[in-house]
Amino acid sequence: MGQIELDLRLEYDRSLKDNLINVAKFTEEQMKRDGLNQHKVETKQEGYGIAAQAYVKVCQNQKALKNQMDDYLKLLDADGEANQVAGTIYNAALELAQASVVMAAQASRILADLYYETPKSPLEEYLEADDGSGEEGDE
Repeated sequence: MGQIELDLRLEYDRSLKDNLINVAKFTEEQMKRDGLNQHKVETKQEGYGIAAQAYVKVCQNQKALKNQMDDYLKLLDADGEANQVAGTIYNAALELAQASVVMAAQASRILADLYYETPKSPLEEYLEADDGSGEEGDE
């Protein structure tokens, strides 16, 4: 008998995650269209390099957001400047989210290229190439 699992998250949490998954997929497709992901990830090391590059951008944006939060804390007593810092926090949070979505899209690409596609053996590649040329010669 199977076990039942209840999802106790709030509705907005579930739909936010679903929407973020869709955004990451859209970002991955957009990157392919723009020519940023033209080649296939061939090795785990190459995948690590791509993920590390995206991670550095996420960390830079996270640091910027932390700095803005520190500035906001210092200005809690000053009304006018606190509002301005709240705007920069908003921008920093959006940039962090953008960098995180790009990192998720790159991770999806790495998974697809390295793990979801089954590599073909040299014999399978030869047979596929031979099948294409053999049909034309039979006619």
